[in-house]
Amino acid sequence: MSIWRQGLWRYRLTAAGVGLAILSAATATQSPPLALSVAAATAGLLVSTLEILANRRRTRQFRFHPRDGDDYRDIVEQVRYPKRVLTSAHSTGIIPTDESSRLRGHGIRCVVSPTSYVLGRDLRRWSFDFLARHARTAAMYNGAVLGLADDLPTGADDPVVTLRPAHYFDFFCSNLLAPYDVYEAGRDTRPMRGRDLILDHRDRLRRFADSRLANVVGISTLAFTLDGRLLLVAQTRDNVGSPGLIAPSGSGSLEPGDAAATVTAPSLQEVIVVGALRELREECHLEPHEIAESVVLGFGRWISRGGVPEFCTVTLLKVTAEEVLRRAVLRTERPYVGEVLSVPVPTTTQWDPDDPLALLPAENRHSVSWPLAFGLSCLTDCMTDEAWPQRAALTALVDQ
Repeated sequence: MSIWRQGLWRYRLTAAGVGLAILSAATATQSPPLALSVAAATAGLLVSTLEILANRRRTRQFRFHPRDGDDYRDIVEQVRYPKRVLTSAHSTGIIPTDESSRLRGHGIRCVVSPTSYVLGRDLRRWSFDFLARHARTAAMYNGAVLGLADDLPTGADDPVVTLRPAHYFDFFCSNLLAPYDVYEAGRDTRPMRGRDLILDHRDRLRRFADSRLANVVGISTLAFTLDGRLLLVAQTRDNVGSPGLIAPSGSGSLEPGDAAATVTAPSLQEVIVVGALRELREECHLEPHEIAESVVLGFGRWISRGGVPEFCTVTLLKVTAEEVLRRAVLRTERPYVGEVLSVPVPTTTQWDPDDPLALLPAENRHSVSWPLAFGLSCLTDCMTDEAWPQRAALTALVDQ
């Protein structure tokens, strides 16, 4: 409905003209003179026709060209802080090691800004046409979400990280526009180069504090059942997240309700866990009492999607894989979830941070989404740390 409302506003003269024409036709046999009604109807149809033609001409003046072959290697190589580069299914991202370590070791204070994100004027120029062209088949809605407005701390400092309210279409028309270039019809000039949305004047990846994008927070979790199996979600081809690919047990975007779910002032880790568990319950049809515990694993930036922030968690369940697989996908999740999968994983002694996809069966590795590869990478990295609090519990669950 949000797309329809935006379309109605763009064609407001058309709507007014059609309404005027209908009103004139309805009153043609009543008290107003027939000539006046005909003139009003003609004027309404003329206004509507002229606006339709003008908007159609504008739409044909430019095109969105996807940079499918862009691996962003030059960008990630210029990132100076310690990081791990991760590629999967035509996607590239990085895992900042210092931020991830801080995230696992110390609480990070966060607040929700009272001011919502506003799409920049330059992005609004393309937003409706970009959205309309890609929303014809995609499964999505313009829900309320939270974006990351600050960079994460790395050392002993204790700043307050700001989460900024936005809507999903803001994310779609900013971060998801970055992998495209805009060309004018019949010209080689580019009114907009998508890379410019994520790069600063030195062609380096922008910090969140300096970004013009919505930077909606992506959240996901890897859930292990009582019998040591890993739950995964095969996404539908209409899913905007990772169409047709295999995703974590639960994945999506952080919502304002996730921050409001805690009684006291929440930490960023608490908000992330609340959001990830919400997505897990929705996509795998779980109840709150069937979840044992969940903790944050790491932080990443999905460069192929405008450098959007991603957080992953691991969750231990109190139910077996068979119990979960017997449940039907919730009706509200069917546009996004094709099916829930249960896969065995090797014993933890075989987990290798340099080859995180080895945790999955060979037939699933070619269709791994970036959030899934990201989660597996962070998980295997945590398991190499004998001091990680959840190491013993996860080992006992998997190696039983």
